[in-house]
Amino acid sequence: MRPFIVFINGSPRERGRTFGYLKAIERGAKKEGAKTQFFHLRDFKILPCLGCYSHSPKSCTFPCKVKDDMEKIYQVLLKAEGIVIGSPSFWFSVPGALKNFIDRLTCLENNGYLLEGKIFAAPSCAEESGGEEVGHYLISVFNEMGCIIPPFATPFFNEKEKGTWQKKDLEILGRNIVRLAKVAKKLL
Repeated sequence: MRPFIVFINGSPRERGRTFGYLKAIERGAKKEGAKTQFFHLRDFKILPCLGCYSHSPKSCTFPCKVKDDMEKIYQVLLKAEGIVIGSPSFWFSVPGALKNFIDRLTCLENNGYLLEGKIFAAPSCAEESGGEEVGHYLISVFNEMGCIIPPFATPFFNEKEKGTWQKKDLEILGRNIVRLAKVAKKLL
């Protein structure tokens, strides 16, 4: 069994530090035998959530009423055993496009926890501060959606100081995501 792991670059910079950290995790996942797919959110048209759930939970349906590139992304996410989202810190939070993406996942959560059991990790980086808040936010959201969070799933790098992990250890996270996906597949 080759677990399918999706990597999503939430940074507006296609080949910045976030991309580099995601690629290191992907290398580890591939070494462990994963099949992978890589997305740059900046390449997709993702409109804001209309807040259907806030109006009436029953009106938040899957597929989502908003028609845009999320329709393509939903299908890939539903097939994946693991999801890794990388994000820089923009004022202690995720960039706007990534926030739109996350809000648009509400229809998956509200219609049967469709991401439940998928392995999730979230590397983040910041020039000064805020990366830890980004990691905590992402883990909180995806935990609420039923994802499995492995140990050390939120490596954070502050470029002016040392990050919580050495960059070389990112491959270990990639391998562990795949190992956990294999175990979860047997149990779920």
